[in-house]
Parts: sequence; structure tokens; C-alpha cells
Amino acid sequence: MLNGKKQTSEKLFFKALKKIQKSQNKKKCEDLIKVGLVKSSPVTFLKQIKRNRKRTTEFPFLLHPNSRVAYGLKFILNNCRSTTTKPFYKQLELELVNSSKHSSKSVTKKLFLHQESFLKKKFANYRWF
Repeated sequence: MLNGKKQTSEKLFFKALKKIQKSQNKKKCEDLIKVGLVKSSPVTFLKQIKRNRKRTTEFPFLLHPNSRVAYGLKFILNNCRSTTTKPFYKQLELELVNSSKHSSKSVTKKLFLHQESFLKKKFANYRWF
């Protein structure tokens, strides 16, 4: 949830967990969430720096493991919020299951980010921040 109560976000998260447990095996629920989070978390990220007055350049850098998890959660939650046709807990359940199968929007966003950082790897040595 964005700017909401902690209690309501916990309720939505636990509803999604219950739906995952019903659809999958009960023992695999925790592993499914971990695998989905790992597969949707990026390793590199692009940072923008202003060079001249108007021109900005992007360069890739490696993320710390804690930042990887944070960006992975951001990708998953933003993709759940993007469509409002289904309730949030159903969207979250589908996103976690699909990301564990390597077929969700968050995984494609991660792969696109990695492709962009690979294309801009010639600027990787300009890291002065």
C-alpha cells in the first residue's frame, strides 16, 4: 500500500499468502515467495548524472544485496498497482507466482534494465559519486 495503514497492508499481504497456499503446496509457499523475489530483483541499476547544462548521462553500477531486495519489491508492488481490474491481493498473488515462473512484468522490467545497463557499460568507469 502507498500512504496507507500498516494493518490494511498486512491484511492484503496475508490474503495473498493464503491464496498462494491454496493454489500451491503449503510447504512451497515460502520458497515460492523467495524465488519470485530473487528473480525480480535487479543486479545492476542505472544512475543519471548531469554532465553539461542540459545533457544527462546514465551509467550502470552494481547494487548492494539489500538494495536488490528493495528494488525487487518495488518492481512487484508497482506492477500490482498498475492494473486496477482485480483486487490488490489477487494481483500480488499472480505477480509472485508468475515471477517465480520467470514470466511476470517485474521480471521483464529487470531484464530490460540489465540490457540497458549492458549497452551503457562503456560509462561504467565514470563512477565518481
